[in-house]
Amino acid sequence: MKYITAKALENRIIAPGFGRLLLSAPLSAEQAVPGQFIMMKFWQGTVPFLMRPFSLNSVDPEAGTLSILYKIVGEGTKLLADLPLGSDVEVLGPLGTGFPLSESMRRIAVIGRGVGAAPMRFLAERARQYGIEVHAYISANSEEHLFDKAAYLSAGCSFTGCTDGNINVTSYFAEDLQQMKFDAAYVCGSKRLMRDVSALMDQYGFEGYVSLEAHMACGIGACKGCTVPVHTEDGAEVYARVCKEGPVFPVKRIV
Repeated sequence: MKYITAKALENRIIAPGFGRLLLSAPLSAEQAVPGQFIMMKFWQGTVPFLMRPFSLNSVDPEAGTLSILYKIVGEGTKLLADLPLGSDVEVLGPLGTGFPLSESMRRIAVIGRGVGAAPMRFLAERARQYGIEVHAYISANSEEHLFDKAAYLSAGCSFTGCTDGNINVTSYFAEDLQQMKFDAAYVCGSKRLMRDVSALMDQYGFEGYVSLEAHMACGIGACKGCTVPVHTEDGAEVYARVCKEGPVFPVKRIV
């Protein structure tokens, strides 16, 4: 994978502390699959020293664009929020393994929380292109933090949003499972959501996949700084790199 220079086409604050970046990166957009991520450098000099990882929120291969949803939390994302339009952005990617998605699937669920649910939109949009029925279950602290609600509805997805902290968004999925058969469920943004989906898998027998988040230094598996314990097929525990073997794993592989 080569480093490329992308161009910042849009960069706007969509809610206090959250932004959306649109990049022109035709080669990356052509190759990307849902669940992958990119490493970016959008500042001059060596401070910060390391590139920053960002999941792909939406991709348009025909337009050659990547959409990035981000939360302003540290030095890197504060610089990103101030990035002027037309700026050059150094990009490495797409990287990692994506969500398994088959055109033979009939119905899937995408489940996430807050900005951690960013990869779910790309997955839902790609699934709809395959003619797959998509049910999205997204939770957030407030209605304005259900950032991609309009995009899900525009793509023809069923959308259930939850902003009540006393209700688990997976409870809505559990209700639908009593009436509908799902081929797979995909989850991101919370370990609790992953545990809930794992329990529902045991009960209803669908496939389950999770996108993990981790601090990354290189994004290509060289530094081994983002390892997590996983199960092998024979039940042993080993370490896998989130950036290389992941970020997407079968739910049942996670220790």
